[in-house]
Amino acid sequence: MKTASSIIIHWTQSFATAAILFFASLTFAGEVFSFQNLRDSTVSGPYRLHKGDKVRLGGITYEVLTPSQGRVSFKSLSNGVVYGPIQAVDGRIGVVGNASYCLRAAADDAAVTPPPQPPANVQSEPFVPQPPAMPTLIEVPEQQKPTLVKPKQLRPLPKSQEVLRFWGWLAPLDNTSVDWKIDSSKSGDGEIERTSIGGDVEWNNWMASVSLSPTVECGDIASGGTGIRGASIEDGTGWSIEAGYRRALLSEGGWTAKAGLRGQIRQESGDLTVLSLIRSEETDTNGVVTAKSERRTQTSSITIRELSLWIDLELAYSEDNWGTFAIVSFQPVSDYNVSSSIHYGEIDLSLDAERPQPLDVTVGGWYGFDRWRLFADLTLASDTRFRIGCGYDF
Repeated sequence: MKTASSIIIHWTQSFATAAILFFASLTFAGEVFSFQNLRDSTVSGPYRLHKGDKVRLGGITYEVLTPSQGRVSFKSLSNGVVYGPIQAVDGRIGVVGNASYCLRAAADDAAVTPPPQPPANVQSEPFVPQPPAMPTLIEVPEQQKPTLVKPKQLRPLPKSQEVLRFWGWLAPLDNTSVDWKIDSSKSGDGEIERTSIGGDVEWNNWMASVSLSPTVECGDIASGGTGIRGASIEDGTGWSIEAGYRRALLSEGGWTAKAGLRGQIRQESGDLTVLSLIRSEETDTNGVVTAKSERRTQTSSITIRELSLWIDLELAYSEDNWGTFAIVSFQPVSDYNVSSSIHYGEIDLSLDAERPQPLDVTVGGWYGFDRWRLFADLTLASDTRFRIGCGYDF
């Protein structure tokens, strides 16, 4: 059996539910609303929001739907899109179409805007979505086209000299500095002095030279020693042969840079005269020791042969009928061979020679007319040579 309190609670809940539904139906069933556009504040309506009624907002007609009690939805008659649901309460904001609206409650007896009617014999056009507006093009100032830098082409190597050229020359001064050694000890620094005459041939960067030395002399081979008072070479002759290759590496305007390699063999022969002081002691029958000194002059033949390798670097400038040049020569390889010795009494002492410095510097110039050329050059450092001569182009 139910108690009195449970019966009271049951009847109270039922009454509250019925009251809520009654007042909700009263609240919605007779309300009239206007729609205020939140963007431009224009007001549409008022309209009675019953199921199936028509409202017109923003130029578009919508049909009112009531999906639930107290809420409404709006179906566009142009494209069928449903907006909502929106709670039908004064001040509620909702989106319909492309705008936001605020619902404003109106009195039930207010003049209601008649629902819009479609024109007679006019069929509603299907909704055609409009393409988005094209963005405004921003004009970009025309940029200056970059200037393409043309790569610098490498200059080809200058062509080989195909002219066959012959030079004839005379060197009244043709000396070579030599360090002399007697018995492996330095004894003198005399120069080999020559007078030479020769000829050169040049063709296609190749070169060859032959020279003869009718007079060859050398003093100060040995001086100031305790026993050897002096040694010199007299009445000598000699010859020299050179061959090499020298190519132009760069040619700009009248300037030309060359580099080359050449080998040389030189030989001199003559008389080697040695002045020596021989000391001796003699003991007589009485046991007395007597010191004696004897000066002796001895002459023998001598041959000096040199094998060498030279590296030449040349810088030349030329015009049509004249030119000048400078050559720096290094001697990485040099070998002197002396086929003689120093006779000191009954003893033979070895004799050797070598260059003090492996470097030559040559400067010169030429003047030409037709096929002929006159030239002169001067060499200093390891060699001291002055040449004058004449050349002819075949």
